[in-house]
Amino acid sequence: MSNNISVKFDVADCTLREQSEDHFGWSNANGVYIVLRIPKNPTNWSFDPHDIDAATRFFSQQSASNGGALLEMNVVTVGGQTALRGLFKYRSPLPDSMGMMFVNILWIRLGDATAQINVESVEQGTTGVREATVCVMTGGSPASASPSEPLVMDSVDDMFAHMRAQPLRVLPSENSEYDQMFPDHPLSKVRHRMAQLETTLSIAAKEAARAAPAQAPWWKFW
Repeated sequence: MSNNISVKFDVADCTLREQSEDHFGWSNANGVYIVLRIPKNPTNWSFDPHDIDAATRFFSQQSASNGGALLEMNVVTVGGQTALRGLFKYRSPLPDSMGMMFVNILWIRLGDATAQINVESVEQGTTGVREATVCVMTGGSPASASPSEPLVMDSVDDMFAHMRAQPLRVLPSENSEYDQMFPDHPLSKVRHRMAQLETTLSIAAKEAARAAPAQAPWWKFW
């Protein structure tokens, strides 16, 4: 990857939490975590990144194999470059939590490599309010349909363990039209922050006379 590219995006309200040669992580007071992964090697995707159908199939399978679900996949333009944006949900990594973690990912192709920016937020406290409210509003089915045969659980812990083991699926409540109703929901947060990040992100070639030494990172942050 050439060092003659400068990438900028706004993290002014964030605190740098972790940093390594190929990884940066920030968090803000709103419970949002931003992760930047710097490409060290060429990207060998099995699909054309401009082929949204192929990208959707690939990332749907990848997320499902990791216990998650793909909510959205789009081809977007950021900083004058074509990029892929994928929105995913996974079970919360917090012990015994029934909540979800939402991850909005931006993949930016730069030459033969791909930079990756994650915007993440984990559901905490009372869970299921968004899902239940939209279900009542729309007259839809509950998020977890009842099995054809009743399940007998020995304890509440067993019931929660069973629920956490179920495959995730896309729910009507996860549509962006409900974000304004639930601005503090982690799904709303990652959509809002990614939109802000895309607006502030810029990619430009450095001037040769001002180019940094070869060993210097080619990322800059506001």
